[in-house]
Amino acid sequence: MNLPVALAILFFCVLLLASAAIAVLLIRHCLAALRRPDADPEARAVVVPQLPQYELALSAEAPAAAEQATDHKDAPRRLTWPEVEALTGGFDEAAVVGRGGSSTVYLARLRDGAPVAVKVHRWCGGERRLRAFRQELDLLRRIRHPRIVALIAYSDDHEEGGALVLEYLAGGTLADRLHGATAPLSWPQRMRIVHDVACALEHLHDASAGAPPVVHGDVSASNVLLDSRGLGARLCDLGSACEGFSAAVAPTRAAVGSPGYADPFFLRTGIVSKKSDVYSFGVLLLEAVTGMPAAGAPGSENLAPRILPRVRAQGVAGLVDGRLGEGYDEEEAGDVARIAVECLAAQPGLRPAMGLVRATIAEKAARSIAKADLGDHHIQLSKLLELT
Repeated sequence: MNLPVALAILFFCVLLLASAAIAVLLIRHCLAALRRPDADPEARAVVVPQLPQYELALSAEAPAAAEQATDHKDAPRRLTWPEVEALTGGFDEAAVVGRGGSSTVYLARLRDGAPVAVKVHRWCGGERRLRAFRQELDLLRRIRHPRIVALIAYSDDHEEGGALVLEYLAGGTLADRLHGATAPLSWPQRMRIVHDVACALEHLHDASAGAPPVVHGDVSASNVLLDSRGLGARLCDLGSACEGFSAAVAPTRAAVGSPGYADPFFLRTGIVSKKSDVYSFGVLLLEAVTGMPAAGAPGSENLAPRILPRVRAQGVAGLVDGRLGEGYDEEEAGDVARIAVECLAAQPGLRPAMGLVRATIAEKAARSIAKADLGDHHIQLSKLLELT
């Protein structure tokens, strides 16, 4: 056998072995991909396994579907209880994303792919729970504001429960982001969020255009929902709200607010007013600045009484959330703390109105709010003071 023939045979053998090795690797890769659960594109599209897919239907009381728009900003649809069961997959535990004292929140998707939060109330014969549901439903049907969670549909025809279908915000609550294990919110994000909450409260308290003023009654970081980027915020949970007065003795259905946020004046006198919300918002401001939870550990003071004397005397030096490092505006932090001090005045009459609080935050934290807006909706700084 001459040399050229030997080289040709050797080259052919090497090529054959290389091809076989490549084929084996490709087969192993395909088999591994088939075994991975995330290889299925439909599985990747579902946030909660087997989420029900359902399209909201117009109630029999509404005009014909052909005459109605399908945008979620339209009037909320009225659903039957079987429709709520279908939307939640028969109240599937796998779709639960939150629980409250008398409600469970399920994550579902509409047929168009939009995620929604289905808040199912069970009153089990409790008159107070039923009234709270009716109160929240009535307010959400009438109040439409970009900083208050939107009602898409509801069901109120079941004797043992009701449901609110709400817009879903994937960022969780402000409490989760401030005190959870996730990456801390930046200073601009915090300023944008507290400004959004102030906008929502100002709208609720505003009695213009014939609408009665509304006291939220339970302002807290747990009742502030965030979008997936931690920028846009929505105020939620109007079940404790009071309507139609500026100050009155709270009815028996009114909650006293969440631990750490409740107005001490209300706790002493039973008188609730818009200034009760202002106090709770002041606590929220301190929470955003310091990163500390509003409610103290058992046997210890809550955040506001614990640090308020120091903030009054020395400002926030040494109190700003350490996770921010140097990534915050020192002047803004001091200004926001001073706003919080005014909101936390012992006498309600000394606390500023929410309109003034919102405008002051917009002015004092304008740089950070504008910085957050550049990464979101590119709102011009010149329009910031006009936001309501």
